[in-house]
Amino acid sequence: MRPAKLYIKIFLSFVLVLIITEILIFGLFIFSAGRSFNSRFERYAKAQALIINDFIKEKIKSEPEIHPAKNKSLQNFLLRLGKTYDAKVWLSDSAGIVLIKSFQENIPVDIAGLTEDRVKDYEQFKIHRNFKRRHYFYITIPVEISNSETGIFHLYENMKKTHIEGAFALGLAGIGIIIALLIIPVSRLITKRIKRLKASATRIAEGDLSHRVMVKGKDEIEELGRSFNRMADELEKMIKGGRELTANISHELRSPLARIRISQELLGKKLVRSEYNDLGRHLCDMQEDIEELDRLIGSILLLSKLDIQETAIKLKPIDLSELLNEILKRLNPNISRRNLHVMTFFSVDQPIAGDMNALKTAFSNILENTVKFTPENGHVIIKTYFEGNFPVITVKNSFEALPDEELTRIFEPFYRTEQSRAPGSGLGLAITKKIIERHKGEIRATNSIDGLKIMVRLPTSDLKG
Repeated sequence: MRPAKLYIKIFLSFVLVLIITEILIFGLFIFSAGRSFNSRFERYAKAQALIINDFIKEKIKSEPEIHPAKNKSLQNFLLRLGKTYDAKVWLSDSAGIVLIKSFQENIPVDIAGLTEDRVKDYEQFKIHRNFKRRHYFYITIPVEISNSETGIFHLYENMKKTHIEGAFALGLAGIGIIIALLIIPVSRLITKRIKRLKASATRIAEGDLSHRVMVKGKDEIEELGRSFNRMADELEKMIKGGRELTANISHELRSPLARIRISQELLGKKLVRSEYNDLGRHLCDMQEDIEELDRLIGSILLLSKLDIQETAIKLKPIDLSELLNEILKRLNPNISRRNLHVMTFFSVDQPIAGDMNALKTAFSNILENTVKFTPENGHVIIKTYFEGNFPVITVKNSFEALPDEELTRIFEPFYRTEQSRAPGSGLGLAITKKIIERHKGEIRATNSIDGLKIMVRLPTSDLKG
């Protein structure tokens, strides 16, 4: 099975961070531990050099008549010292001639290279370093082998088996491998949940709109899962709403088209029979149906533009009282014909920010519906007032109380209440709701003592469409 690209990226990112971390740890160890080790070694080596010098002096003074090369006590001391340090130890005179050594082999050939390289002098002893061969340790201590001659004590140790930096680096590498192996299940855990999201997206894309992803945890991936499910909910609503809208549009368009078709058939028959007396009436009926179709198509297009926010909201100061009075003046013939009692109480006396054409359409739809559905001789009460800093517009009429579920559904496209008998497309309040929401406001319907109440609440701050 080929590993996922995301899994590989996560794994490699973890490994890269791990390598950088180990390099930093190793550098810190060399810097801090190395300085501490050198300081302590210097103090320890000085003490050891003094002790060795005193011991050699004592051994030589105990048998002054015997040459140091034949001093058994001194030779035994060097042998024990070599075993103690696991190193090669020897004593030479000022000319470099070996007097006593703790080993049978020849003097190490590396000594020449070490002595020619960098030397650090600590007065009581010297350390010879070779950066190309750091695994060798060589120290020399000046000692008195007679009253008139100073010799040199040599200690040479092979540090290959005890190279501390290498051991520490090897340990870090081992820890790194273990952590890298532990990263594998962690990476799989992350990618496993992302794969679930991918599988869910695929199922929804294939048409399973009811599917939702199950992502456990309390992290960003779980939040992504919740956002994905919210997106799926909205997508399902949009698709179902689109299907219902298409069905409703088909139904609404079919009625005037059917009437036009009937009128066209009647006209054809009358023309065949040369009956011209009712042609004008049929042409008028067809004209009315065509105008109804035109209005319906215009409303559908406006609703679609509001859905996709194609039309921009252009904010300008609007006198709310003047706007409502203008609409009422236009509706006055219908109000008079139905003998409706309209009362207005306008308290908003300062301009509000809004799009004149859009708000005119919105409030026209509200007031036209109110006049259309209010029973004859009924009453209409229109109020504007401030609720805090927000302008509120309420429209109440003596319409029958609606069930609670219908109070929200009247703002859906093509929905008509069972109590309504007047003709219409059912798009007016849906368009109004979209316009108010584009203004960052809210609209809702409630039942009141006086009848049905529509309330619109608009913000006062400047808005952008």
